[in-house]
Amino acid sequence: MNRLDNTSKRDKDDDDNEKGNCTKQNKILELDLDYLERGGGGTLTVGGAPSVEPSPDSLDLVKVVLLGAPAVGKTSIIQQFVWSDFSEEYVPTDRKHTFYPSVIINEHLYEVKITDVPVIPYFPINSYYEWAHYRFYGLRNATAYILVFDLSNVETFQYIRTLRDQMVESRDMRNVPVLVVGNKQDLLCSNTPSAASGLQQLAIAESACGDSREKRRNIVNLVRKHWKCGYVECSAKYNWRVIAVFKELMEMIDALEWSGGGRSAEPPPDSSTGAGGGSHETRCVIA
Repeated sequence: MNRLDNTSKRDKDDDDNEKGNCTKQNKILELDLDYLERGGGGTLTVGGAPSVEPSPDSLDLVKVVLLGAPAVGKTSIIQQFVWSDFSEEYVPTDRKHTFYPSVIINEHLYEVKITDVPVIPYFPINSYYEWAHYRFYGLRNATAYILVFDLSNVETFQYIRTLRDQMVESRDMRNVPVLVVGNKQDLLCSNTPSAASGLQQLAIAESACGDSREKRRNIVNLVRKHWKCGYVECSAKYNWRVIAVFKELMEMIDALEWSGGGRSAEPPPDSSTGAGGGSHETRCVIA
């Protein structure tokens, strides 16, 4: 009799724990990007991103995939945005992770599915290759892409440049926003020695910084003028302009919603005076 009572008690405790976990998982973070960028919110209380995909009938579901070379800070950008958290320890992403924040842009609520995947050697050219090598990653049906590179190592830009070319060749990218993000802004020329360490070393360091700035200008010119994509620089470590990254992307998506005839209501409020600029100017459409 005592054994049965103890078993029933353990079963009840397990049920209570499962209910508690479900309650925690179903908490959804709502972020008003305009309010946050203005500095209106000092802290965010997050109970954890739900692991179950929300119903697509309730809100507009936006599927965002982050891609980039190893160690450029893709996961750190997501965690800083969703949880306001940064880890100094580098842990390579070895499997798909999914986050479900809700964001508000131009007074419209979006349910966002942010997917963080391991480094991929190439973008799948068709659905067969995606199923064979990147099953359940959702690479080819994403609503938008964020391509991340390391500002302190501009060679990592070549990786996303190759990926972007493969995407254009293998998928219809019209009305698919692409945002290029230069992360680790805090590391730019951070190793420049002081004048006390020697004028020659200082001159070498300043020359290296000048070369880096020239490469960055070329990247910005390529992305904005030739690719017609959005471009943002940030630092996930210090949470510099991380909100601006997702605000820029959501403005691009929101602009496409209006221009594509997806809504019959009045046009969105003019955001040309905001920090992100006019949404129609920043959208990314590859013809």
